[in-house]
Amino acid sequence: MDIISQFMENYKKKISFYETAGHVAEDMLRDALHSSGIRAIVTSRAKSPVRLKNKVAQRNEKREQPYRSMTEIYSDIADLSGVRVSLYFPGDRAKADQVINNLFTISETKKFPGQSRQPSYNKRFSGYWATHYRASMKEELLEKKQKKYASVRLEIQVASVLMHAWSEVEHDLVYKPMQGTLSDEELAILDELNGLVLAGEIALERLQSAGNARLQSKNAAFGSQYDLAAYLYDYLSTRYKRFDIEPKMGNVEQLLRLMNRLKLDSARELDPILKATRLVDDRRTIAQQLTDQIICGNEKRYALYLELRAASEKGDASSQKPDKRRMEAVEYFLRPWISLEAVLMKLTSRNNPRARGTFNLNSIKRLKLLKKDSLEKLQTLRAFRNGLVHGIDNPSPASLIKMGEAVREILSELNETQANQENQAFMASRTATSSSSPIT
Repeated sequence: MDIISQFMENYKKKISFYETAGHVAEDMLRDALHSSGIRAIVTSRAKSPVRLKNKVAQRNEKREQPYRSMTEIYSDIADLSGVRVSLYFPGDRAKADQVINNLFTISETKKFPGQSRQPSYNKRFSGYWATHYRASMKEELLEKKQKKYASVRLEIQVASVLMHAWSEVEHDLVYKPMQGTLSDEELAILDELNGLVLAGEIALERLQSAGNARLQSKNAAFGSQYDLAAYLYDYLSTRYKRFDIEPKMGNVEQLLRLMNRLKLDSARELDPILKATRLVDDRRTIAQQLTDQIICGNEKRYALYLELRAASEKGDASSQKPDKRRMEAVEYFLRPWISLEAVLMKLTSRNNPRARGTFNLNSIKRLKLLKKDSLEKLQTLRAFRNGLVHGIDNPSPASLIKMGEAVREILSELNETQANQENQAFMASRTATSSSSPIT
């Protein structure tokens, strides 16, 4: 048996493995796009044995040296598992790109149009518009039983729903003809259809823009995470232009659940929160930064957010019994931290009545309430808090206890500084009063 036949026999035995890998990637990507407010149809497949055999044979013919082992063939074929993302709106390509880069390890990105071969017909339209990624799943994002699929190389294809439909027809008829080469008339019709698809994409982009304009009504409630995401993207693009790359939107669906529970689900309610949020490029997504603005210094809102986050998490972690020691350590850190937030918010707003929401480290520095080393420690503690609250990090109980002690030290220093300042202000007022009293 030649090496290609051996490879095909081996692949047929493993095809269910590649199918499952595709399904895992498909589910991950569908959930991430959905929670980010990006409308799309996500599907997956393992490479068809018939098509794979033809592809391997064609590649083997073009190689300077024929395949010598199955390992060489497996290394050469990067799309045994494939995921297809069909976007409702072509304008969401950049947003989808951000989600894919966050979720997968990308080894190569190809953007089309770009002719890989000279067409036999003089085409008038540009052809296939899409982005293809060579990717693999990040092991740390997989459940224990799924980690074996991290080694699988995936091809992720992203294009509009219309473009994917046209490309399927064109690909099967032009590049894989079953009944002879197409005539110029057939190729002209395919080219004409491509023009209609491109015009359809322009219409879809206009439809998306019209929908975004409708959402600017301040009294209208956000009906879904898609509406909220569209509003946030529009806000960022028109008022916040200092992001060098597409901002990480994050779990907008979870943010909307929190807003719904707190009756903050309209543009009128959201705008003051947006204006008060100093959106920064850090490990937190936009949704997480807005969540922090909403829950800051409020124990009940913290509890609600953590409850919503726990309910949305899936997999082995959610099925395990809670670790009592860890829960106690989390509370040991969070309880004084929330109190610290409340105190700092109060002090900041007292000195700047227009300030709202989460405290600003620069404002705290100007107030001279903490020593320099305490300010640096506060910055470290805040990063620690962000990682814990949003599930970015999973600190040990010992770390939580240690950081909880550090928060208590800052609270103590802050209270002492406040008391001294109030005492100084009181003494100054008494001195002013006594010096202004008339002599009798």
